[in-house]
Amino acid sequence: MHKYQIGDVLDLLPMRGSSLRRAGECKIMALLPYEGHAVQYKVQATAETHQRIVSENDLRETV
Repeated sequence: MHKYQIGDVLDLLPMRGSSLRRAGECKIMALLPYEGHAVQYKVQATAETHQRIVSENDLRETV
């Protein structure tokens, strides 16, 4: 079950040990099927031109 819905704006957490994914605001673009041990989403980060696939653990509600 997905915790977030399409259109939600959340904080994307940085990827530990990598500079490839920076922290920042993102918008949920699509809900993806359950994969392995995590629910996944397609997101569009405000500061990037491409979309990413991230797990629910990589997101948190904007404060």
